[in-house]
Amino acid sequence: MATRAGVVSISNLSKSIDKAVSLAGKRHGVTLGADNLIHNWEILGRLLREMGDLGPTGAIDVASSIAKGARLKGTPVATKIGRDILVGVIARDINVRGF
Repeated sequence: MATRAGVVSISNLSKSIDKAVSLAGKRHGVTLGADNLIHNWEILGRLLREMGDLGPTGAIDVASSIAKGARLKGTPVATKIGRDILVGVIARDINVRGF
């Protein structure tokens, strides 16, 4: 039997990401953009503005902190879009709706 997808309101999701981004920024000593982004309707996250002393896997570590802090089930990702790096989560198991 198929299970029903979870539903999360945009405002609750944004609040969760805000808290998680604050945690990730403090934990990793990085600066992230102020706006939550959805890229191609798959990746939820923030632009990494200043990388600090992150190593090659540092962006994924930041994305993992965001995923855990926001309690999102999904795959942590870091992707380059032009000159920007987007860190976040591919949250395939939630159906995001605004209310």
